[in-house]
Amino acid sequence: MSKTNYAKLFTLRKDGRYQGSYVDSHGKRCYVYDRDPEQLWHTINEKKKPTRATFKEMADGWESEHRDSIKDRTWKNYKPHVDDLAQNYGKIEVDFISASDIDADLKRLKAKQYSKTIVNTRKVVWTGILNYALANDKIKFNPALSVKLPKGLKAGKRKAPDDDVVNIIMSEADDMKFGFIPFFLLCTGMRRTEALSTMKKNVDMKKWEIYIPEAKTDAGVRAVPLIEPLRDPLQAWVKAHPGPWLFPYVSYNGRTGAHMTDSNWETAWAAYCDRHGWVDEDGKPTIGAHNLRHGTATLLYDSGVDVYTAQHILGHANVSTTMEIYTELREEKEKRNINKFSSKMSKRMSKSLK
Repeated sequence: MSKTNYAKLFTLRKDGRYQGSYVDSHGKRCYVYDRDPEQLWHTINEKKKPTRATFKEMADGWESEHRDSIKDRTWKNYKPHVDDLAQNYGKIEVDFISASDIDADLKRLKAKQYSKTIVNTRKVVWTGILNYALANDKIKFNPALSVKLPKGLKAGKRKAPDDDVVNIIMSEADDMKFGFIPFFLLCTGMRRTEALSTMKKNVDMKKWEIYIPEAKTDAGVRAVPLIEPLRDPLQAWVKAHPGPWLFPYVSYNGRTGAHMTDSNWETAWAAYCDRHGWVDEDGKPTIGAHNLRHGTATLLYDSGVDVYTAQHILGHANVSTTMEIYTELREEKEKRNINKFSSKMSKRMSKSLK
């Protein structure tokens, strides 16, 4: 077996060193020099070996590259999963992550009774990080793409605020700094994103309707009635806040700014909930705008509004969504009535035995 002539593999420079090159992981050509051609050959081959990255490195890279393009409210949902995955899998080399690892992780969340929405978010984060690793040549394929959500996941339920919360919201209808906004959402059933993107020109004070021109679905484009208790506070709000937006950002000192962003909302909502004690042990709000929307659905049901009218007001794409809420509310009401009946009969039974 002939011995390799390493000298012929490289260019001999005038200074007596051999020159070689390789292309790094970023596509950049790098030059290497050595007086020993065999050593130069080994150096280049070592450099050409693909570097193995940890899952934590890929998670950090994915966050750095995509954070600016992800909306704050979406990132708020992603961040706990990113941190948890980095803690559990961070030190593992990313090309060792398998579909079975991801499947086991999702099933672990199911065992902890997390909702389908949360487990799906977990899978989205897995997919995003591993797609980043794939794009950077750290893995040959994305194992998350072959993993399906575990069967039997429970849909997350949004609960309406209790009567005490509703009473406080209604009592602050004339709060021109922020308190009017929760009252407005409760009276209209509008989504937070719909309310924040609404302009004053979309409010018809003669027909007492508010027109929502932009929505995710055709059903979302609708005219929402402005009920009588909302009208006077709404007129006062519009007068107190100049500008084209119905809900501009209002700072703590009462100054009105430009369009209220998601970040502005999160700050104002957190302060609002903290003021009323609607926070958990970590100081995070225990209710959100979605709870108010469910509260509207509950008030519509309790007022005897038919399911199709409720569907239009809430902007549900399918009446089955509204029907599901109404069915749940009816079942809860039946349980309360049965409990009342049981309690009353128990009292009569105890009296009759005396």
